[in-house]
Amino acid sequence: ECNCDAHGSVADTCGARGQCLCHSNYAGLRCDQCAQGFYGYPSCSPCQCSPHGSRHSACEPTAGQCECLTGFTGLQCDRCLSGAYSFPY
Repeated sequence: ECNCDAHGSVADTCGARGQCLCHSNYAGLRCDQCAQGFYGYPSCSPCQCSPHGSRHSACEPTAGQCECLTGFTGLQCDRCLSGAYSFPY
């Protein structure tokens, strides 16, 4: 039995190694976690980290907080900290 996750898997079938076929925003053997670049299982929403204000496109898997560069703030690192002059440069 595959035991694929109902939210994340395309169907309750799996390959020879037990890997379920996951929707694009899900990952894991049973498709029971968010793929990189997504957060908030079971909805697995896109991170949408700012390309100008964040270190990379991946975010924290539970709340979706992006890793901000110095001078940036916000969930998606898309706002300037106080004293910063303009976004994005």
